[in-house]
Amino acid sequence: MSKNNIVIEPEHAHLKWWGEHHFELNQPKTWQFGSLLFRLTRGLQEWRLEFHRPKVQYDYEQKWHLIEDAHFAFPLPVEVERYMFKATHNKLQLMPRLANRSVVIKPVDPIYIPAGQRGTLYISTPLWIAGFVEGQKDPLFDIPIILPKDTWFGPNHRSGEICYATAVDGRTELHQLKPRSFRAVTPIEFHNISHQQLRFDRMNVPVSALPLFYSESTGRLWTSQIKVLQESVDRPPRIRIENRTPPHAGEVMYVHPPRAPASALFNMFDSFF
Repeated sequence: MSKNNIVIEPEHAHLKWWGEHHFELNQPKTWQFGSLLFRLTRGLQEWRLEFHRPKVQYDYEQKWHLIEDAHFAFPLPVEVERYMFKATHNKLQLMPRLANRSVVIKPVDPIYIPAGQRGTLYISTPLWIAGFVEGQKDPLFDIPIILPKDTWFGPNHRSGEICYATAVDGRTELHQLKPRSFRAVTPIEFHNISHQQLRFDRMNVPVSALPLFYSESTGRLWTSQIKVLQESVDRPPRIRIENRTPPHAGEVMYVHPPRAPASALFNMFDSFF
């Protein structure tokens, strides 16, 4: 795509891709979010969404821009969704959302928590893009920007749930976690008060039960904090979803409530011992 077709966003705003947009009648607007090509058109009585997702998407593709030529031809295949209204309004909000299922993360290296120790691990999970219009509580559309792979999480093939899988490089220091446009940060605080060292290889993060926030000072989207308390190696750890973000997040703005209420039955670990 030539540089003549794009508008480069200001450097300080390059991570914030969401917000309210005004559309004239029959006006299309076209974006590229990572490798996702995305166009919205307002008609008199309908909104039209077109998007093209390549067969392979890479998580490092985290840049975005508005395409100046709104009629830019997408490669095939193009998915089209139409939403009918008695009359459309001229405003539409593009908003980020957390994934609609739990996300299984696997740290690059196993993580150990010695007996009596506590610490915070910062991880990130992929975002969805949703469109909201006046008078509608639910979004018109709600699609992943980078489509994660499906995975199964549970002790066996009968007991468990379908989740998303994502590669992650969990960090114990926030500044080592690179800000990304299409991922939100979740702080997970571990507290091992048992008498044995613990290790985990995979973690099932219940992102659909987490609220979403934005911190302008850090330029990041955040979820609330999760606390993991291991009292005994004979029992699963106690999991608690906090109603706040950590101090490192700075001042935050509320973006979205959780997609679903937290279940007391969810299990974040299948190999925590």
